[in-house]
Amino acid sequence: MTEQQFSSQADNHLSAFESADGLKQQVSQDIQDIENLVQTGQITQEQGLNLMNFVTEKAFEMYTKLNEVPKEQTPSLKETPEFFNRDGRIDVFDYLKGTNADFDDDEISKISSLVEKIEKTAIERYLKEQEHEKTLNSENETAKQRLRSNAQNASSDGDTNLVFTREQIGKMSGAEFAKHERAIMDQLRKGLIK
Repeated sequence: MTEQQFSSQADNHLSAFESADGLKQQVSQDIQDIENLVQTGQITQEQGLNLMNFVTEKAFEMYTKLNEVPKEQTPSLKETPEFFNRDGRIDVFDYLKGTNADFDDDEISKISSLVEKIEKTAIERYLKEQEHEKTLNSENETAKQRLRSNAQNASSDGDTNLVFTREQIGKMSGAEFAKHERAIMDQLRKGLIK
């Protein structure tokens, strides 16, 4: 018996079953037959593995078909409940329809509550992020105004002959910067710092 003949025979055997137990028995028998073919040298080890994979895939397909619940038998999901007629929520509803689970009205209500909670949490998180961003922007504007004000009101404290560079300013300690801050701000306002 060739690999192709065996796979056709296995396909026919598996498609004829109407119960999971009968399917399980046939799969066990087919796997035993494959092992015998490999042991007697009628097919190679690789062909045997390929056939076993084929048989298990077909068995899984048949098992899934045997245990599949027709969509008409899920009364709660026949038509879209009003709650799910919104963007985003319809995706949840489509996911629920795609499962083989049977959802009663109580479970649909729990899922609806969960979806609402997720939505509210997302909105609250978004509002907090927006508030934080507004606070940061406000603080930045205040800092910019102080910087402009210091630059405009700064006098040079005798440092008029020394023009600072960005590199020099970057290497200054906090105390040195504080000492020369007025001169630096004045030079910055005049565009002298390069």
